[in-house]
Amino acid sequence: MPTALPVPACGWKPRSCGLTFRGAFLKIAAMDINDALRAAVSLHQSGRLAEAERAYAALLARHPNHPDALHLTGVVCAQTGRAGAAVRFMAQAVGLNPGSATYRGNLQKALARADEAEQADAFGGAADALADDGQPNEAAALYRMALALRPDWLVGWFNLGIALRDAGQGGKALAAVRRAGAIAPDLVRADLEIGQLCFGLRDFAGARRAFHRVLTREPLNADAWFGLGNAVKGAGAFAHAVDLYRAAIAVAPARTEAWYNMAVTLADQDLNGQAIDAYRRALALAPEDAHTHCNLAHQLLLAGRFAEGWREFEWRFEANVVFPERGRPRWWGEPLEGRTILLYGEQGHGDTLQFVRYAPLVAARGGRVIVECPPALVRLVATVPGVAAAHPLGEAPAFDLICPMLSLPLIFRTEVSTVPAAIPYMADRFPGDERFDRFFPDDGARRVGLVWSGEPRPEDRRWSFADRRRSIPLQAFAPLLDVAGVRLYSLQKGTAAEQAREAPFDGCMMDPMDGVEDFADTAGIIRRLDLVISVDTSVAHLAGALGRPVWLLSRFDGCWRWLAGREDSPWYPGLRVFRQPRLDDWRPVLDRVAGELRIWAA
Repeated sequence: MPTALPVPACGWKPRSCGLTFRGAFLKIAAMDINDALRAAVSLHQSGRLAEAERAYAALLARHPNHPDALHLTGVVCAQTGRAGAAVRFMAQAVGLNPGSATYRGNLQKALARADEAEQADAFGGAADALADDGQPNEAAALYRMALALRPDWLVGWFNLGIALRDAGQGGKALAAVRRAGAIAPDLVRADLEIGQLCFGLRDFAGARRAFHRVLTREPLNADAWFGLGNAVKGAGAFAHAVDLYRAAIAVAPARTEAWYNMAVTLADQDLNGQAIDAYRRALALAPEDAHTHCNLAHQLLLAGRFAEGWREFEWRFEANVVFPERGRPRWWGEPLEGRTILLYGEQGHGDTLQFVRYAPLVAARGGRVIVECPPALVRLVATVPGVAAAHPLGEAPAFDLICPMLSLPLIFRTEVSTVPAAIPYMADRFPGDERFDRFFPDDGARRVGLVWSGEPRPEDRRWSFADRRRSIPLQAFAPLLDVAGVRLYSLQKGTAAEQAREAPFDGCMMDPMDGVEDFADTAGIIRRLDLVISVDTSVAHLAGALGRPVWLLSRFDGCWRWLAGREDSPWYPGLRVFRQPRLDDWRPVLDRVAGELRIWAA
C-alpha cells in the first residue's frame, strides 16, 4: 500500500478546540478564522477525517480561497483514497501559493496516485474554482496543466481563453479560444468570443469575420449582430453600424446596450435628435444607468435644451466623476447667511475656466466663496469677482458648504438666453509677465496664437479617443504661413509643442511657452495677441474668459458646450466656431480659416 500522506504543519501548534463533535460544523463556522483552522487541524490530527473534512468545508464556505484549508482538504481526500479530488484541492492551493514547497510536494504525491484523466479533471476543476473566484492568472496556470494532459480538451482551451482575457492578456486569450474553435469548428460560443477578443485588440476585420461566421449558422443571434455593429463602428463605418444595431434590436428589442451604442453612433454622426430618442429608449429599459443619463445630458445640452440637460448632467456623479466627500453639506442654492462655501473644480482646466464665472452669483447669496482648482489655475481664479480665495485641489481651509462648479448652471436655472457672460471675468496682468515683452515687437504685424492639440491622457481610453478627434497635426496649419501681415505664436504645451520645431513651422513661429509656469502666465501672453485660433481645449476657454477673439476649431461631433447649428457662443461673445463638415476631415476647416484670416488681416 502507498505511504500515507501526513498532515502538514500549518504554522502553529494545534491546541484543544473544546469541541464535542456533535454540531462541530456549526461551531466551527462561527469561529474566528484562525481558531476555526486550528479546530479543523485538531480533528484531522486526531484521525477524525470525516469531521475534519466537514470542518475544512465550513471554513471554505466563508473563505473559498484559504490556501491551507484547500490544501488540507486535499490531504483528507488523499488519505481517504480519492486521488482526483485530492489533486483538485491541492492544485487550487498551489495555484494560490505556488511558492509553498509543502503544497507542491503533497500535490506531486497525489498526482502519482491519480491516472491522467483524474489529473486533468482535477486541474480543470481547480482552475474553474479559481476562475469563478476572480483569480484568472492562477486559473490559467492550472488550465495549462490540464491541457498538457488532455491537449484536445475543448472546454479547457475555451476556459483558458476566458481566464487569459480576464487577466488582460488578449492576444494569448485569442490564441486559446481559436484552439477551441479548431477542435469544434461549429462552436458558436467560440466564434462569439473570438469576435469580442478581436474587437478588443482592434482587429476589426477579424471581429467581423467571426461574427459573420456566427450569423451564417444562427441568423437570429443578437450577440453576433451587436458585436458586428461594434466591429463595423470601430472601423469607422458609422451609418452601417447603426443598421447593424437596429438588426440586433429587431432580434432582441430589450437589448439595452444595442440602444445605447446606437445612440452613441448616431451622436458621432451629428444626428442629435435621433441620438436623444435612442438614449431615451435605452433608459426605458435601464432607468438607473448613469452613463446613459450622462450621454443624454450631453445631447440635450448640445441641442440647447438646458433645463432638462442640467438635471440629467447630475448623473455624472454616478458614472465617472468622483464627488469629493469632505464632510460638509452640499449647497443647492439656499441663502448662505455669511457661511463659507467651497466651489470645487471637479473636472479639467477648461471646465473650471468656464464655470468659475458663477462665483459672483454665488457670493450674491450672502456668503464667502472660496475655490479649489488645479494648481495651474490658482493665481488666475483668485482674480475672479466674488472669489475670496483660491486653493489647489484638496487644500482649502475650513468651509461650511460645498458645491461642484458644473452643478451651478442647474442651481441658477441657466438657459441659453441667461448664460452669465460678463466678459472678461478674470485678470490678464500679473507680476513678472513683462518677461514676455521680447516676443512681441511693435512692428504692426497681427499677432495670432495657435493651439493645435489637447492633452492626450493615454491612460484614459475614452479621453484619449476624444482627444485624437479634437487634435490636429500642426502641419495641417501650413496654409496660415502664407497669410500676409500675420505673425504666429505657439500657445501649445506638452509633447505636441515639439511639432513647432519641425518643417514647415521651424523658425516661422514665435514660442514664448517655455517661460510659462501656469495659466496666469498664459493669460499675459494672450493679452498681447490679436486673435487665438485653438482646438477645443482649455486655452480657448481662457482666451474667451479674457474677452479676446477666439476661433475655435470644433470636431464634427463637437462638445455640448458649443451647441449644435451655431457659430457663435453664449458662453463667450468673442468666440467663433469653425466646425468640421465631415468626421475626421480638417482640411475644409483649415482652408476656411486661412481664407477668413486673410480677410481679417487685410
